Amino acid sequence: MNQDNITLLDIIDRKTLQSLQDAFADATGMAALTTNDTGSVTELSNGTDFCMNFTRASKVGCERCNQCDLMGGEQSSKTGKPAVYYCHGGLVDFAAPIILNGKHIGSLIGGQVLPEPPDEEKFRKIAKEINVDPDAYVEALRKIKIVPKEQIDAAANLLYQMANALSEVGYQRLLAVQKAAENEVAIEAINAKFEAIQKQIDVVSNDIASVGEAFEKIETATAKSVKAVESTDSIVKAIESASTQLTLIGFNASIEAKRAGAAGAGFNVIAQEVRTLADRNTKQANEVESTLNDIKKAINGINAQLHGMTQGVEDNEKAIAELRTMLTETNELVHNLK
Repeated sequence: MNQDNITLLDIIDRKTLQSLQDAFADATGMAALTTNDTGSVTELSNGTDFCMNFTRASKVGCERCNQCDLMGGEQSSKTGKPAVYYCHGGLVDFAAPIILNGKHIGSLIGGQVLPEPPDEEKFRKIAKEINVDPDAYVEALRKIKIVPKEQIDAAANLLYQMANALSEVGYQRLLAVQKAAENEVAIEAINAKFEAIQKQIDVVSNDIASVGEAFEKIETATAKSVKAVESTDSIVKAIESASTQLTLIGFNASIEAKRAGAAGAGFNVIAQEVRTLADRNTKQANEVESTLNDIKKAINGINAQLHGMTQGVEDNEKAIAELRTMLTETNELVHNLK
């Protein structure tokens, strides 16, 4: 709320002002009114017939009354004490300003009394100036209450204290309104942050889900690789078995070649080659088996790591879900503050 544009009724409602001035009028037996920079904002309390049905009933008189009310409040605002003065209609009024953080936003007006019996001829002249019947005006004047100056000053001081209290209430109300506005801005900023965090969480959550799916595919592939390696083991075993058989055959062939003597010399050469081939196959089979075992160990290690990473992904997904719930609950609490 821009303080330059704040009016009296922005910080103190009309009903409260009316109640306060009515109480003042009942306590003092004098008239009371609340005004702002454009005129009255309440109904006149305990107004006199002289003012209501004659002075203010006249267009000229009403304009002069409004000017007097404004000037009385401004005078009191400048001096820092209640202003007691004669209004244009010849009655005694007093005014006290309502100040909001140094700005005059309204006034409490009281009075419509006389400190002594009036000069009726003077009031007849005023009646002619504002175009009202002088005789009727003087007749209404005779009903005006005559109040000692000390009592008028006491009433003016009371009104001034009331105005000060209203000023303080108004200032505290302004601070509350400004704080509420600041809180609303802060809450909107927090909501925006929450929305941004929520979107980021959704992105991360989707990424984690994609990584989880990729890990599952890799786990499936490694499981297949382990099975393929295990199936290869049987092939290696078969090769080793065949190499053993070839070694035995070569050994037996060498024995038979020696028994045959010179006739078996060529067959002995073949037997020797068979044994050499068998030894080479056995050696290569052992190397393949060793390599496959290393591959199997590596795949099992990868599989174990993937299992751990998959568990980590699941834990992250759970943490993200819990964080999303917390953000939602916090966002609801922030909305409830409004």
